[in-house]
Amino acid sequence: MRRLWGLLLLVPLLLALNALLTRGPSVLWAEPAQANPEVLQRVYARAHPAVLRIEGPEGGRGTGFFYAPGLVLTAYHVVAEGEPFTLLLANRTRAEARLLGFAEPLDLAVLATGATPPASPLPLETARRPQVGEALLHIGNGRGQFIAPRYGRVVGLEVSPSAFLPQGLVETSLPLAPGDSGGPLLDAEGRVLGVAVAIGQTEAGFRSYFTPLFGRGEVLSALERGERTYWPYLGLRGPRALTPELARDLGLPPGGVVVGEVVPGGAAQKAGLRGLESGGVPDVILEVNGVSVNGFEDLLREVRRYQVGDRVTLTVRRGAEVFQVEALLSPFPGR
Repeated sequence: MRRLWGLLLLVPLLLALNALLTRGPSVLWAEPAQANPEVLQRVYARAHPAVLRIEGPEGGRGTGFFYAPGLVLTAYHVVAEGEPFTLLLANRTRAEARLLGFAEPLDLAVLATGATPPASPLPLETARRPQVGEALLHIGNGRGQFIAPRYGRVVGLEVSPSAFLPQGLVETSLPLAPGDSGGPLLDAEGRVLGVAVAIGQTEAGFRSYFTPLFGRGEVLSALERGERTYWPYLGLRGPRALTPELARDLGLPPGGVVVGEVVPGGAAQKAGLRGLESGGVPDVILEVNGVSVNGFEDLLREVRRYQVGDRVTLTVRRGAEVFQVEALLSPFPGR
């Protein structure tokens, strides 16, 4: 897999465990090779009235689109900070919306609204996989532009660039930006192949990523019924690798993940872990179910192999003592 140098969710969002990943220079934009937009320009003309901007009390959050009467599909992280939600439709009218269901591990969410879309809802493509080289259209609200088109191509399938993101994403050359998250990725037939979730700078250049809808018709039906699925969390803020330098400062052997802050009500607190808030040397997590972890992403990857409600065994160093505790994984406290 190519190394990912910088990764961003496509809207500003404070995430307690999902932090911005940076591995080197923070380069967030480079002009990619573009797809020929002639056919997709006609798709845009037909499709853009079904796309909208999602707003919260703090302003614009991202993009969504009608896929059925009264139903809007978007990325979960666009709406994760909670209601109320206001939809700014293509005809510049506003409407209220409420959250029906979501799948945090897929970064998908469905909103319900009484608003009538200015155009026909966009059809979803759940029966066909995207193809490498396929031309794409994205419609979104990045760079302060309202439901604007972007053109590009599929460059990779089943891509998992980071433990911070859903796995099995589709990688594209689309020049997306914050504000585009939740927008539709359309093919030359005007069918939605997926939902935009992230951007990043790789060794191959700028890339954007979407959650594909292939094979996920039942998932969407479950979201419409109000099903809500969370990532599992330990409930930590600011965990970090115990580097040789940090280990020397703390008087500990290097290796493992320093707990940082234990969030009240989370799995780590209930398991008895101690963080910086305890006033002493924080605990260091060495293993999750026997698998060594030496960085935040290692820890996140191992925890996300499980589901909310599963129990994991953590090997922990507390000063000179090494012991094991059991943690019951749960949604992040306060979600």
